[in-house]
Amino acid sequence: MKKNFLLGMMMVVACGSITPVLAADAEMCLDCHEPAEDWAGMSADELLAEAKDPSNKRHKDNSELSDEQLKAIIAELMPK
Repeated sequence: MKKNFLLGMMMVVACGSITPVLAADAEMCLDCHEPAEDWAGMSADELLAEAKDPSNKRHKDNSELSDEQLKAIIAELMPK
């Protein structure tokens, strides 16, 4: 009985910590941005600072993302 309870609790914790990671989707940026145009000439550090800027109301959801998640999104979408 204790083994089943412990396994269940571990699954709840794992799902709770994985969900925010899965929610970090590069597609959310593409709703407003065209990276090749909007981000041209900007470095990844500048983009990270802009994404975390609390004064931008459209970036409010980014406050829930870690720097690593934002960096991964930026790397995926960064113009080559």
